[in-house]
Amino acid sequence: MRRVFLSTLRRLRRDERGAVLLIFTIFLVPLLAVTAVSIDLSRVLVIKQKLANAADAAALAVGTQPGLTLPEATAKAEAFIRAHYPSTYFGGVFKTFEVFVSPTQINVSVTASIPTTFLQVLNVSTLDVTANAEVVRAQRKIEIALVLDRTGSMAGQKIADLRAAASDLVDIVVWDEQTETYYSKVALVPYAAGVNVGGYADQVRGPRNLLTCLQNIPGCLLFVFTNALGALKTHELSDCVSERTGTEAYTDAAPSTAYVGRNYPPASNPCPSDTILPLTSDKDLLKGRINALAASGSTAGQIGTAWGWYMLSPNFGYLWPEASRPAPYSELATLDAWGRPVLQKIVVLMTDGEFNTSYCNGVISRDSGNGSGSAADHINCDAPNGNPITQTLSLCGNIKGAGVTVFTVGFALTEPSAVNLMGTCATDTTHAYLATNGNELRGAFRDIASRIVSLKLTH
Repeated sequence: MRRVFLSTLRRLRRDERGAVLLIFTIFLVPLLAVTAVSIDLSRVLVIKQKLANAADAAALAVGTQPGLTLPEATAKAEAFIRAHYPSTYFGGVFKTFEVFVSPTQINVSVTASIPTTFLQVLNVSTLDVTANAEVVRAQRKIEIALVLDRTGSMAGQKIADLRAAASDLVDIVVWDEQTETYYSKVALVPYAAGVNVGGYADQVRGPRNLLTCLQNIPGCLLFVFTNALGALKTHELSDCVSERTGTEAYTDAAPSTAYVGRNYPPASNPCPSDTILPLTSDKDLLKGRINALAASGSTAGQIGTAWGWYMLSPNFGYLWPEASRPAPYSELATLDAWGRPVLQKIVVLMTDGEFNTSYCNGVISRDSGNGSGSAADHINCDAPNGNPITQTLSLCGNIKGAGVTVFTVGFALTEPSAVNLMGTCATDTTHAYLATNGNELRGAFRDIASRIVSLKLTH
């Protein structure tokens, strides 16, 4: 009896295995189908991310260059898409893309066709994958002062490199459609032994008093002084300016409150021919002035730095045409929908060497550094403000204190003091650039421009 019972039990167990096998077989087919579909879909997700990266890169690339025509924008976008998404990535085929460009927005849509593997059993041979990117250009007021070294050491290839780099920046930051509420404007401050203020000279350094003045009474057309070698010299008043002295030496007080310094240059180190240009959104004018920069003279970078500030200061605004007048500092604290200031004031200070030229009574001072010219052309008194480097540090501190962002660019610098000055003057270390050649200089200016434009990537 016991044997019969055990035999019956074994048959039931065999019957149970068969039932489980049947159930497993029933569920195996959809399980394999789901697994197959998931493999195809996982490939799609990988490709979609690759496409999204390509679309993002293309939109940002177009966004950093306002003013492109639609064909130019399309060609640039396609180049970035193809660089970030190979034409047969994962077996997929780059299919189509579309570009939309407006002054405030760039849209890029990219589609690739992906051959399936397992979905073909369901008669699905390909899947189209699309990725979209949108870049919004910040709509704000941007005021930039380009303070550019055009001294003698910049002669030759270096001045050509600077022209190209500064023009790149103008192309990127100055957009075509401007309004009173949202605009981007650039001012130019070329500097060497001084800064040429052109027709504004009498208003900012005071009118000349007499035909000829002696050393203790500056302000005339001709200035007679004793040079550093003890001999009498006569220099003629120029349209350049030197540093301001007194209690307002390192402020942006209006010239009506405190005149800036006069400039009596020697023939061997003349007033630069390139003049300042107040804030403007005229690209052709800006690039024309940049491309005309000529290299000569010594380096009074502290004067260039001061004038970079003055071009952005509301206190100097009464001097300029109405369209060139800077916005009030109070707008620096007003934020847009993304929490960014609606107004940016930015100084970009560029040099290729150590600041070496300071002034006493409008003449290059006795204690100026190497490279500032002959002692025979220096006056026999020291600069009341001290050396140009300490002057620049004081100015940079106050410029940043006023809410102005400072970028610095050192070009082929060899002097540690010049490198340190560029690092200290900048808003922070991320705003200080060092370039050793023309390509790096253009790269620095382009990077600064892209940061100024502040593109926002959305999806």
